[in-house]
Amino acid sequence: MLKHEFLQEIRKSVFGLDSSGWDTIDSIANAIYLGTFAPESIESFILSTRGEVLHLPEEDSDENPFDRWQYDSIAVIPLFGIMFKRSYWWSYGMDDIAKIIRLAYNSEKIAAVIIDADTPGGSTDSLYLLQEVLSEKIKPTFGYINGMCASCGYVALSYTDRLYAINRMASVGGVGVYARMVVPNKENAPYKIVEVYPKESKDKNIEVREAIKGNTAPLEEELSKLALYIQQTVKGNRPAISEDTMSGKLYYGYEAESLGMIDGIRKFTDIVMELETLVEKRKQFLSTI
Repeated sequence: MLKHEFLQEIRKSVFGLDSSGWDTIDSIANAIYLGTFAPESIESFILSTRGEVLHLPEEDSDENPFDRWQYDSIAVIPLFGIMFKRSYWWSYGMDDIAKIIRLAYNSEKIAAVIIDADTPGGSTDSLYLLQEVLSEKIKPTFGYINGMCASCGYVALSYTDRLYAINRMASVGGVGVYARMVVPNKENAPYKIVEVYPKESKDKNIEVREAIKGNTAPLEEELSKLALYIQQTVKGNRPAISEDTMSGKLYYGYEAESLGMIDGIRKFTDIVMELETLVEKRKQFLSTI
């Protein structure tokens, strides 16, 4: 069943994805169609900076698993690989990641959150789930670009309080969208597909139908709406960001820092120390109220 859900998600979704991610999607989809796909199990772990491991409870449990950790723990939550809305064999879905972030915010044991990202982006449906929880964050939340953070991934991390890259050559940005279509070769098709639209539904799928004919203007118009929404979101989260970064280009870490896309280049241990200092100052402030 997961195979069908995966194929349905990639068919219906609009993706904010670096082009490198499409090779992965293509290889999985082709293997599913050919019956050669060998699913892998999820290997990502949610850890604390003290080495605690999160053990998720059963679906029907009301327990917050973060409550088993020590007080003032910092949760490190992975955002690895292509961002899909739902979980599959090889990765957490953003529905689960959003739920885990919310659990961290709601646990008195968690003082702060680090989102450890290495992602080319993913579906806009998955982005909306992270937007919801990160826009309502109630605890210090830092983003850490551990390799690549592109497209929808960068938009999501723009909500964090501070955003750092692992080194000068990390890949950052790709603020933009595009459409990718596979058009059947009718001449070599074993059968003919006929689509019929009544006059009452003349605009149904009009953007795709026109693009297949060679007229991409309607689809470009729809994509522009999404591109503007993403640009406005990033600018709202990072007011100092350069307008030059809005065209979809991917930047190296040192370029991203100079353009206001990130707050600096840091070692992970330095980020943890900064957060611990912030948490301690926050505790001292709250104790005086």
